[in-house]
Amino acid sequence: MNYNGLLCGDSDILLQQLINDGVKVDLVLTDPPYNLNKDFGNDSDKLSLEDFLNISRKRIALCRDMLKLNGSLIWFGIHHYIGFIQSIMYEVGLNYRRMNIWYYENGFSRLTTAPLTQYEPFLWFSKSPKKWTYNVDDVRVPYKSTERLKNPVYYKNSKGERVKWEPNPLGAMRGDVWAFPTLAGKLYQDEKTPHPTQKPESLITEIIKAYCPKNKDGLYEGIILDPFLGSGTLGVCCEKLNKQGHHIQWIGIELEKRWCDIAEERLSNL
Repeated sequence: MNYNGLLCGDSDILLQQLINDGVKVDLVLTDPPYNLNKDFGNDSDKLSLEDFLNISRKRIALCRDMLKLNGSLIWFGIHHYIGFIQSIMYEVGLNYRRMNIWYYENGFSRLTTAPLTQYEPFLWFSKSPKKWTYNVDDVRVPYKSTERLKNPVYYKNSKGERVKWEPNPLGAMRGDVWAFPTLAGKLYQDEKTPHPTQKPESLITEIIKAYCPKNKDGLYEGIILDPFLGSGTLGVCCEKLNKQGHHIQWIGIELEKRWCDIAEERLSNL
């Protein structure tokens, strides 16, 4: 069976099949159901808390078993439950690296009894406690001020030595708050699909650039898995990078035929 590209089926079944067939990946990057009663065409987002945590534990364990030794798991969540998910990842033996925040200012809410939600967390855990991929220079961001680019800064290191720091010409290190707008309004109408929780390509591409392994020529060459592909954003981002000369393999699993069809259409239109 070809495990490169879109697989339309149940990830709870297909993940085990992939494991049985010896498939390993460098990165699991996924945006699973948050259990907020969204309509994905099934009841996957409408579970009791106990059932949600039990099935999340099984899915995270399967993803862990698919990771290569130096692989990482990126798991989107929501503030309601992210603490539970983080605990599960510790329990199954993964190694905490960081909780990142996807921050957006263009969200919308009709609720006036609580603050407007402007973020979604995504966890980063590694398989190994010592080795993982993070391409720091690939995801640098512009300095907020050009003044700091003019002169070096001196500081003392752990040994008490005076050390000169100079700004990196590629920009400042990215922090753990990733600011990307949601797909709201006319500006994103060409990218937006009917999928209720679609993530922007700009965000997913940046995450791929940060966590996908590279070859000796500096090209992305890892294998990436998304067990909840939705409308196909991960595949679209990977293929756009491949058109630039990279060599990313990806596996995307989606349960609902409606979203599989949309994903296939997006991929065919590249």
